Amino acid sequence: MQNLFLLWLDERTGFPTLYNKIRNWTVPAGCCCRFLPAMILFAFLLQAITGVFLWAYYSPNAQAAWESLFFMQFILPGGWMIRGIHHFSAQLLTVLLGLYLLGLVFSGKYRPPKEFVFWAAFILFLFSLASSLTGDLLSWTLSGFSATLVRVRFLQMIPFIGEPLFRIVCGGTEFGTLTIPRFLVLHILVFGGGSFAVMILWRFFDHRAATLLRQSKNKTPEIKCNCPCVPFWSSEVLKCSLAWLLVTAIVLILVYRQPILHTIRPDLFSIHENLPREASLGVHLSAPADPADFYDAARPEWSFRALYHFCNLKIKGKNGEIDVFPGERKYIPIFVVTGCLMFYAALIPIIGRLKIGHCFNVIMVLFLFLSVCYLTYASYHHDYCDPAMESFRQDEANAEQIAERAVELCLAPDGIPPTGALTLLQRDPLLQGPALYTQHCAVCHPFKPLDGEQESPDFKPIPCETPKAPNLYQPMRKKWIEGFFDTKRIRNDDYFGKTKFASGTMTGYVRGELKEILSEDEDENGKLLDQLVDVLYEDAQRERLRVETPNGIEGLTEEQLELFTTFNCGQCHKLYAQTEKPVIQAPDLRGYMSREWMIGIIADPVSTRFYGPAIGKDKGNDEMPSFHLSPEDAVLSRQEMETLVDWLRGKWYRFHAASPETTPEPIPQIQQP
Repeated sequence: MQNLFLLWLDERTGFPTLYNKIRNWTVPAGCCCRFLPAMILFAFLLQAITGVFLWAYYSPNAQAAWESLFFMQFILPGGWMIRGIHHFSAQLLTVLLGLYLLGLVFSGKYRPPKEFVFWAAFILFLFSLASSLTGDLLSWTLSGFSATLVRVRFLQMIPFIGEPLFRIVCGGTEFGTLTIPRFLVLHILVFGGGSFAVMILWRFFDHRAATLLRQSKNKTPEIKCNCPCVPFWSSEVLKCSLAWLLVTAIVLILVYRQPILHTIRPDLFSIHENLPREASLGVHLSAPADPADFYDAARPEWSFRALYHFCNLKIKGKNGEIDVFPGERKYIPIFVVTGCLMFYAALIPIIGRLKIGHCFNVIMVLFLFLSVCYLTYASYHHDYCDPAMESFRQDEANAEQIAERAVELCLAPDGIPPTGALTLLQRDPLLQGPALYTQHCAVCHPFKPLDGEQESPDFKPIPCETPKAPNLYQPMRKKWIEGFFDTKRIRNDDYFGKTKFASGTMTGYVRGELKEILSEDEDENGKLLDQLVDVLYEDAQRERLRVETPNGIEGLTEEQLELFTTFNCGQCHKLYAQTEKPVIQAPDLRGYMSREWMIGIIADPVSTRFYGPAIGKDKGNDEMPSFHLSPEDAVLSRQEMETLVDWLRGKWYRFHAASPETTPEPIPQIQQP
C-alpha cells in the first residue's frame, strides 16, 4: 500500500523522485569552486530576507523615506542590524559575483557547454550593481539623492529618447515624491525579482552543463575538474556551512566595523559619545536630502568609483589640468565605453571557443580587472589625499555634522514633525545660525574669540573682511558685558574701536566719569560695578523683559535698582521703574541682551528703543539696516531672526546618550514664542 501511494504521488507530483535526487546529490570532492556559488546564494538569501523586513517599515515618499530609516536605525529594536546586514550582504554579493566571473574566465569554465552559466552569472552581476544604484536613492539622504540625480541626468544625453526616459525614471521633470516609488519598484521587483529568476536559471544551466559533461564522450576545450564526486550530504555540507558562516562573519564584521576600528585605533576612528550606540553600528545614516540644496561632494558607491574616476580623468596641459571627458562628452565613458565592455563580456564565451581566444580573454579580463582596481584606488586617493580636494573633504565633514545633528534633533522629546526631519534642520540654530550670520551680519560684525580667549567648539570663527561693528562672539556672557565698562577694551576692535562710538558718549563716560567713581573707593565701588554687571548678565539670560508691577520689578531688589542710579545709567538709557526721559537717547537697558531684546534690535535698530532718530546719523547707528520692519517688507523672517538669536545665545537642543547606570532627563527644546 505504501509503495502504491508513493508511485501515485510520484506520478502526479514527481516529489519522491526529486527527493531521491536531492538525497543522492553529488559534488566534486575537495573542489573549492563549489563553495563560491553556495556563498553567492547565501548572500542573496540574506539580502532578500532582510529586505522583506525593511520593506515592511519603509515609507516611499519624500517626507517620510529618511524618517522611516531613522525609525529602523534608532527606534526599532534590532533595526540597525537588519539594515546593516541588508546593505553589506548586497555589497558582498557584488564582490562574490565578480570573483566568480573572474574564476570562470581564468579557469576556462565559461567555455562550451557552460556559455549560459557565464551569461547568467554576468546578468546577476549587472543586477547586483543596478540594485546598489537604485537602493542608494531609497535612503533619501543628501549624498544618495545628489549622486543619483547626477547619474539619472546622464539619460538626457541620449538623443531622441533621453528626455522621455528621464521623465519615466523620475516620475516627472525633477526628483520628488513620485521618484521614490519608481525606484522602489526597480529595486525590489525588477532587479531583486529579476536576480531571483536569473539565479534559478544560473543554477539550472550549471546543472545542465555538468550533466552534459558527464554524458559527453567527445573531447572539448573545456578544462575539466578532475576531483572525484562525493555525496553532498556528507562532509561537503559541513564545508558549505563553514562557507556560509564565513559570509555571516564578514557581514557582521562590517556591521560592527566602527566599534572594532575604534578599539584598534581610537585616534583615527572616533565614535560620537553623545549619540546612541546605534549611530555607530550598521549602515551610517547620512543627512536627509534637501532637493533645494545640491550636495557637490556626493560620490557613488565603491563599486562605481572606477567609472566615476574614469569619467573625470584629467591630463596636464599648458594651462593646467584639462578634462579628458568634458561635460558635453560624458556620454563617451558612460554609454559608449561601458556599452562596448558589456558587449565584449557577452562575447567572451564565443571568443573563448578557440585556444587563442581563451588566452586573449584571460589577458583582457586581467587588464580590465587591474584597471578597475587602479581607478578605484585613484578615486579614493584623489579625494582624500590630494591637497586640491580640501574643499571636498570640508564639505564631507560639514555633511557629517549635519547628519549627526539630524539624529540629535530627531531624538528630541518632540520627535519628528509631520513636515519631516528637514524642517528640524532648517530651523536649527546650530546649523542655520552661522549661515544667517555670514550672509547678513559678517559684513560689519566680526565673529571670533575675544582677546586671550580660546575658541569654543560650538562657535567657529566667521571671517569679516571690513569689521566696523562690535564682535558678537557669544555676546550674552558676563565677560563680554564687562568689556563695556573697561577703559581699554571698550575702544578695541571687539567693541567700539571700529565704530563712531569709539569717541562717543559711552566711551567718554567709561574713560572719565566711571573712572572717577571707581577711584573714589575702588574696592566698594568695584564691587557695586560687579553687581551691576551681574544684573545685566541676568537680564541677558532671560527670554523676555522683567515684568513691572506696582510692587516692584520681577526678580530685582531695590538695592539692585539703585545700582543704575549709582552709576548714572539713566542719563542715557531707559531703565526699569524710570519715569523721566533720558537726557541722551541710547539703547533701552530693560531686558538688555535678552532674547526679546536681541530680536528687537535686529528687526529695527533705528527705533526709539535702540538707536532712534534723536541720535542722528552722524553720531548714531547709520550702518545697520532694519531687517524686519513688517512681514511684507522683511529681509529676515521672524523665524530666521529667532534662529539667529538663539544661535548667538547658544540656545539649542542637545541630546545626551544615557549611560548604563543612569538615564538623565532629556533636555527640553526651546519653546518659540
